[in-house]
Amino acid sequence: MFMGVRDDEFFQTGHRHITALRSRKPEPLMFVTSADAAEIGVAEGDWAEVITSQGRVKLKTSIRNDMQQGTVRVPHGWWLPEREEGDGTLSGAWEFADAQICPDDEDHLDREQGIPHMKGIACRVQKLT
Repeated sequence: MFMGVRDDEFFQTGHRHITALRSRKPEPLMFVTSADAAEIGVAEGDWAEVITSQGRVKLKTSIRNDMQQGTVRVPHGWWLPEREEGDGTLSGAWEFADAQICPDDEDHLDREQGIPHMKGIACRVQKLT
């Protein structure tokens, strides 16, 4: 898995409340190849979970064959500003944000910035029913 790739419509975690931008990217998308999707048992538009040793997030499947097979691309910083505050999900960040599945151990940190660097992270993907 690789994560942290930014969606053009948003700036970091911001601007998801702007209607015109959100209509272009209404939901968090995980990218997989068609071969990987078939192996996992997901189709275009299916909801799935990406699971690492750190946690799990819910993402909608988007099939792209311009990636290397065996790779999952997870978007950066998803949350749902339209959710009512105080619902216990941190406006959806506990369910959808890549930070929930990003290991913070020494092997995955960029020492200069103190943030995760973009080397691959082992994950498992499973279809949600």
